Amino acid sequence: MRYPADSEAWITFDEEHRWFAEDARNVRLGLASDGFNPFNNMAKPYSIWPVILVPYNFPLWLCMKEAFFMTSLIIPGPKSPRNEIEVYMQPLVDELSNLWENGVATYDPFSEETFMLHAALLWTINDFPAYEIIHIWGIVDSYHWITHGGKKKSIFNGKEDHCTPPTLLTGPELLGQLTCIGHVSFGKCSKKRKHTPEELNWTKKSIFFNLPYWSTLKFQHNLDVMHIEKSICNSILGMLMNIPGKSKDNINARRDLSNLGIRKELHLIHDGDRCTMPPATFALHGDERKSFCEWLSAVKFPDGFAANISHCVSMWDCKISSFKNHDCHVFMQRLLPAAVGGYLRKDISLTLIEFSNFFRELCAQTLDRNLLKQPDSDIVNILYKLEMIFPPSFFDVMVHLAVHLPREALLGDSIQYRWMYPFERYLSKFKRYVKNKAHPEGSIAEAYIHVEYLIFCSMYLYDIETRFNREDRNIDGLPDDEGRDEFSVFTQKFCPLGISTQLQLDDKLFKSARWYVLNNCTEIATYLEYGLILYVVRLLIMFPMNSLLLVGNSFY
Repeated sequence: MRYPADSEAWITFDEEHRWFAEDARNVRLGLASDGFNPFNNMAKPYSIWPVILVPYNFPLWLCMKEAFFMTSLIIPGPKSPRNEIEVYMQPLVDELSNLWENGVATYDPFSEETFMLHAALLWTINDFPAYEIIHIWGIVDSYHWITHGGKKKSIFNGKEDHCTPPTLLTGPELLGQLTCIGHVSFGKCSKKRKHTPEELNWTKKSIFFNLPYWSTLKFQHNLDVMHIEKSICNSILGMLMNIPGKSKDNINARRDLSNLGIRKELHLIHDGDRCTMPPATFALHGDERKSFCEWLSAVKFPDGFAANISHCVSMWDCKISSFKNHDCHVFMQRLLPAAVGGYLRKDISLTLIEFSNFFRELCAQTLDRNLLKQPDSDIVNILYKLEMIFPPSFFDVMVHLAVHLPREALLGDSIQYRWMYPFERYLSKFKRYVKNKAHPEGSIAEAYIHVEYLIFCSMYLYDIETRFNREDRNIDGLPDDEGRDEFSVFTQKFCPLGISTQLQLDDKLFKSARWYVLNNCTEIATYLEYGLILYVVRLLIMFPMNSLLLVGNSFY
């Protein structure tokens, strides 16, 4: 599986709505939304929520390009919309319903006819906090804490849990649960109402159920792999480096181990009024931390593969901080397996390597439907092994969400079309659009319209350089009119980096370069043969008796 059209959700949708699938020109959409601060200043809280639509009818290499994103809404700040987000999204849902039922007249230049274009929303893409706001499922009450970590829950009783996993609910079953929810009033002045046990964690019925086909979708909401991977990476890195304030192996976690009666080697040691924490086997200490930071700061990547991670490493106090989302992605999948092998115990390093391979296989461009069921069971076994290594405080809700990722990959296909990376980069451009800080929403809307004009015009300009015909930054090769009057040995396809500088070669390197030119440059082959003849004639004249011996020694 390489494209959402190969996913189980897409195929099931086509089977249930055959009239929609018969015309390949009908548009299938994904919806992404997230809040961001337009001022790059966390001291001034401000939250704007753009709602972005992405069409999945494009080819693989164009599907997630920013030029084809459609910003349908800009929900203004300064505060997060929270429960009132459905008021802003009501016009969008009405348009999506109209596109599904009635369609819009569209001209097809290929067939030179006008047809009725229909559109359907397949799923939404959000991070986990936005999941609560948009999809009306409370996540705060779903956390389970232990005694010293927060709220005390009877589920942490130190006994084995043999409960079966919850059953997967269908669309009609979800609607049955939502019928128990009473009337919900919108507005800032509305009072918070108490939830009844029958409502579970639902806060209200989602506005997306107003779409006629929404309850028939087999896969409605995506868990963002980007934020899940970032949260797990930060937890592992904090535990590995024992970073104060970020490591979940703290004194409260050790007290929980004592209360649960497990992992006695990590229990607190009391000596009168003093209390010490024994060192953990999963953490680096002393010279190991310094050696790890030196190795991490010296890692080099190909251009464009990753950011300069050495900027996030502090050598004087052996701390690692300010990892961006993609830095965590690279560290979790590429650097972690190479890092833990030389420092940690074999069973710990193998478990972390398995965890890294799980995310690498999950984020592959091509997925095998027959093999996707194996990661589903592998992640359970990996978490079992991690429970024997890390304290219970490590296993927050983000670690638990990794269990659901293989099933979502089976339903929605490749992760590259369902995570927040392209949308986060897209929102970073919106920050540069803000020129009037008194009205950031207006600045973003005006600049977005101008960019849309330029993108549309660029599609029909072929005699000038645009974003659609511009060569890649790292393309290797020379234009056709360059390199014709030079020697073939100097016309290799390459991409120079940086500015040109003069370099004086030492004798050894100069002899190697001269040997390479003489043995690989075809243009001087004639001169080499002529010089060889002159050399032999000169030897015959100077040493007529020993000429054969001298010629032989000069070549062997």
